[in-house]
Amino acid sequence: MIVNLTFDVEEFDFPTERGLEIAFEKQLSVSTEGLEGLLRMLEKHQAKATFYVTANYAQHKVSIVRRILSLGHEIASHDFYHAPGSKLMPAKSKIALEAITGTPVIGYRSPRLAKISADELAAAGYLYNSSMNPTCVPFRYNNLLKPRSIFKEGSILQYPTSVSWPLRIPLFWISFHVMGFHFYKKLAYTALKKDGHLNLYFHPWEFSDRLADSEFGVPGFIANCSGTTLLNKLERLIVDLKNRGCDFQTTKKYLGFDV
Repeated sequence: MIVNLTFDVEEFDFPTERGLEIAFEKQLSVSTEGLEGLLRMLEKHQAKATFYVTANYAQHKVSIVRRILSLGHEIASHDFYHAPGSKLMPAKSKIALEAITGTPVIGYRSPRLAKISADELAAAGYLYNSSMNPTCVPFRYNNLLKPRSIFKEGSILQYPTSVSWPLRIPLFWISFHVMGFHFYKKLAYTALKKDGHLNLYFHPWEFSDRLADSEFGVPGFIANCSGTTLLNKLERLIVDLKNRGCDFQTTKKYLGFDV
């Protein structure tokens, strides 16, 4: 069984969605602080992951993006900007990321899982898209009738994020914050049994110990389990899944593109 841990690496603009002004350098520092802790923990357990990076973040944090790659992880695109209202620019972000990393960028995930056409991604040179959560999140999206596992759309391989079976309870980042460890793990195993894989996603800023600072306005149900506490919870999940024989791979390797 395969586990794809994925992280959406972006400028920490979560507070701006709630009308708060946060300096761009602080946005970068919060995300980077969480990212540093994640990289150390993943290296400790020799778990490979995929990092969907905005070109905006990458251009300001070149060294750590290159370090992600040097540790054997995958760099994929999280478009160019993450700020609310930003125009999707998959082609421009791919070019920018490839210039920084010196390697092909073949995977894409849109900010906030926004809809994007397979034709546009194919024209930009992508091979797979992981921008769909096959469940219903009120006021965001309703994908309950969409495929829950890998499917083809034109030339693009669509790789939805994981949900439980048979009820499509999302296994995304918010669930990991608010659910008890054993309940979340039980739901994850139902997805593994049904699909043969887990495609889980988080954000590095969630793993910053500054998330509870009042200036950020992060709701308590997220901030109360964040930073080191959340990192330890993720480490427990990795250890448990490894003990059950799971292999942690990059997305491109699992989908057959790592040749």
